[in-house]
Formats: sequence, C-alpha cells, structure tokens
Amino acid sequence: MKPWIITILLLAGSHTVQADNVLFAEGRSDYSIVLADGASRSELTAAKELQAVLREMSGATLPITRRASAGTGAKAIHIGWTPRTSVPRPDRHDESFTYKTVGNNLFIYGGSERGTMYGVFRFLERELGVHWYTSSFTKIPMRSSYTLPSLSHSEAPVIRQRLDFYYDALRHHDWAAHNLLNTQYQLSTTPYGQMSSYWGMHTFHTLMPPSVYFKDHPEYYSVYKGSRSDKAQLCLSNSDMRRELTRNLLDVIAKNPGYWCYDVSQNDNSWPCECRSCLRLVRKYGGHSGAIIWFVNQVAAEVRKTRPDVYIGTFAYRYTRQAPKSSIRPADNVVIRLCDIECCMAHPLEACEQNRSFLSDMNDWRQIAPNIYIWDYTTGFLNYLLPFPNFDVLAANFRYFSQSHVIGILEEGAHDAPWSEFSELKQWLIAQLMWNPYQDVDSLATLFINDYYGVAAPLVKQYYDLCRRQVTADTHFTIKIEPTANLYDDTFIANGISLMQQALARVRSNTPEHQRTRRIAAQLYYLRLRRATPTPSADAALRQLKTILHNDPTLVAEHGITLESLIKL
Repeated sequence: MKPWIITILLLAGSHTVQADNVLFAEGRSDYSIVLADGASRSELTAAKELQAVLREMSGATLPITRRASAGTGAKAIHIGWTPRTSVPRPDRHDESFTYKTVGNNLFIYGGSERGTMYGVFRFLERELGVHWYTSSFTKIPMRSSYTLPSLSHSEAPVIRQRLDFYYDALRHHDWAAHNLLNTQYQLSTTPYGQMSSYWGMHTFHTLMPPSVYFKDHPEYYSVYKGSRSDKAQLCLSNSDMRRELTRNLLDVIAKNPGYWCYDVSQNDNSWPCECRSCLRLVRKYGGHSGAIIWFVNQVAAEVRKTRPDVYIGTFAYRYTRQAPKSSIRPADNVVIRLCDIECCMAHPLEACEQNRSFLSDMNDWRQIAPNIYIWDYTTGFLNYLLPFPNFDVLAANFRYFSQSHVIGILEEGAHDAPWSEFSELKQWLIAQLMWNPYQDVDSLATLFINDYYGVAAPLVKQYYDLCRRQVTADTHFTIKIEPTANLYDDTFIANGISLMQQALARVRSNTPEHQRTRRIAAQLYYLRLRRATPTPSADAALRQLKTILHNDPTLVAEHGITLESLIKL
C-alpha cells in the first residue's frame, strides 16, 4: 500500500493580475491547452473537460495540443507534469496537485492517475466558480472575460480512501471524480482514472453459501440456541471450513481482480457460534473480535502466499467492535473496518458522553491495528425523509478520523434512494469535507443552497438553520431516529412548513428549483404524518406528501421500504 499525504497544503499566492494574461475575452482566447508527453487517460479527460467548461463559460474554444515543446513565449495551460515545472515528477498515484502561473503560462500537475485531473477540477472550482453539485446540476458561471492572476496553489487529501455512499455518488463516477472522491463501491472502467474499490461486506455467507454447504457440512456454521444454524455466522474454529473459505476467496480474487481489499467478515447479525471450540477461542483471544482476528489472520497469511499485493478486510461491528483483550493483533495485510453504528449522531464523536465507549474502542484498535477503515453513518435508515441535522458533526468527525490515522472512510447515507432528507446537500458536503475537513461547513452549505434552490434559497437556508438549532447539548439521536424524537415538536413542524410554503410560493412551478424545494418540504409533511393519529392534519400531510412523491418516487426507509408499505395504505 503506497504512502499517502495527510497534510493539506494551501499555498495561495497573491492574485496579482498580469495585463498579458487574458485567458479569454469577448468569446476569444490566445491560449491553448497543452497535454504533457505520455498524458494519462484521466489527464486527457481533464483537458477535454477544461476546454468544454471554458467554452460554455465564455464562448472561447481553446485548442488541445500534445505539443510538449510549445515555445516558452506561447500562452498555454499545461496539463500534467513537465520538466518546466522545475519539481520532481510526482508518483503516478499521488493525488496531491499544484496549479501555478509562470509568466503567462498556467501549469496544472500532480500524479497522473488522478492528481492532475483533481488539479484541473479544483482550478475551475476555486478560481472560476464551477461547482459539480449533483449529477444533474453543474454550476458554470458565465463570464465575458477572465485574466489569470498570479497563482501558486497546492492541495493534498487528508483521507486516503474516500467513499461517499450516497445514490448519486455511487452511480455517477464523473460526479465523484469532479468532487475529488477516489473510491467506488464496484470496479468499472471510467475515463477518470483508476479509482479504488473494496470488495464485499458481510461476506461469511457470500464466501460459504449455506445453499451449497449446509446440507452436507452443517458443522461449518454457527451453533445458535443449541443447534447448527444457516441463518447465523460461521464456526470459526472449524479448520476445514477455513481452508474451503480461503480457496473460495482466492477464486473471488482471481475472477474479480483490481480491488485493493477483499472482505472476510461477519454476517449482519449478532449470532456468533456458541460451540465449545469457538467459545474457547473467544476466551483465549479476549473477545469475539479476537476470535475473528485469529481466523482472518490465517486466511490473510494464505492469501499473501500468492497475492501479496492485496489486503483482507474484516469488520469491527456490533459484537466485534471492541478490540481484543489479548496480545493478538491484526496482520499487516489485514484492514479493520470499524463501525460507529451505535453512536449518537447529533454531536461530534469527541463531544458527546454517549460516544465515550466508541472512542475507547477506537483508541484500543489504534494501538494494535496497522490499518483502520471507518464505516460512518449520516442519515436515519428507518426514516429517510426525517430531518437528520448532523451538519455540525461531519467536519469534526473527519478531523478526528484523520488525526487517528485511518486509511479510509465510507460515509453511508440513503444509498438506495434517489433523494432523502437534504441528501443532495449532504453528499456534496461529505465529498468536500473528506478531501479537506478544515473548511467551514456553514459557508459550504450556504454556497450550495444559494446555487441549488434559486429564489427559494433564503427560505431553504432559514429551514436549514432551524434544523441545526434543534440540536442542543441534551439532544441525542442515532441512525434509528423515530418521529417521536425530542428534537421534533409541533412548533418546529409548524415553523418549518411555514418556511417551505413561502419558499414554494416564490418558485415557478415545473422548474428544477421547484422540485428541489418540494423535496425539502417532504421532510416536514412526512414528519407530521408519522407523528399524528388519524386527523385532518395528518390527512392533509398525506395528501401533500403523495403529491410530492407522485412524479418523483423515492424510498422512505432502507431495504426497499416505500411510503405505501410503511403506513399500509
């Protein structure tokens, strides 16, 4: 695994304007876009997108050339490292980047796999105000002219592996790349560089399917409530099962190449094996997590013999979240995917008494695990449409994770629903903050709201602020938040509905801004509906909600739960 940079470098030079550095004016430009020798696929993509954005912004078309020997007097934007940058060539996988002006030339360079591309996108974002907010909405400001100032700006990611587990981010790799994410849930070929991916989750039964093995080998599976069960976990003490799982895993790796890590982890239930041999492992290795590490270390050792380049991952989740109370340690090719599913999501991890046990577990894992990967949660999974005001948690937690030297973060939101409460805003905020968690969240949110909601933005911002104010020191909620939570009351609902009715009155019907604003209003009608017994108020909320969902259907809870199935219409 290659080393990574965990320090953000912001070397913004003085923005001195050079009179002869007019990038474009009145639909014309004297500049060209020059690709470096041996430019990568992502660098070519970045050059084409730079050309297209500048054309849409100004009407000027900058030609793309591979003339690496372009004269020093020519006006050019150089994409990719060249000797003229006067710095050593970055490693191909280095995601840091620099853009700087030298005379009337602009140089944008970084690692050729993704770093240079990120530099181009960040130049367009920081200097020209381009924002890729959602897969269907990119803001490209119109400009009649632009003069390159004196620039010297460098950045590097704080978090190495960055996976935004929201609907748009998972399905639109172009959106993910524009927002400096580098991890996909599944591998695929894209023009945006080779993004990383972690194979699998809860894979005990994926690797050892009961439909194949249970009939002839029930001993491979957990003893649960006195008998072998094909609905629980695996019997970790069974050496024959371990060898078969390892063979199956090696077959998965051979047939699914390219993942940096392959998962060998417990199923999503809390029913570990209760046989005598497994219980001896639990006692010997200091808990269920110790038994898992003992098992996974052996699998990882076998995999290393033929595939020393890959990692084997496992969960620290629910009954395995606590680090083992013994001398056993994860091998250096094992990744611990630590989950904070039980935590209070209203407050930053370090600021809430209810999260003390997680912080203790995190500290214990840091002492023994060479590779920790965080699985974090950002919405209410039983009620996707309920307001979930965790905006002030995101950056603080990312800073904590980065200071804890984690190697990656997965931020799970409403991954199976096209939209949910504030999902468009949250997935964009998460992408921004995983790259640099030292940005001001409220400033980012205000920028997004102003651009995304148009004339309704001031009232949407007031509602956003209203949601944030519901969180006090005594407010606690988890991912299982219900409509009866104490941060919701009749006053909050009435004030929120009033704001959204005013917002909708400002927006012309049948416009994107109108539909986006209706989605925010859906939070409040859903909340009123779920809190009320059958009353005229609940009936009105249901009518409003069904009107919003009619032409823009969405799930209202994880696992395919629709509004109709939830309230049994």
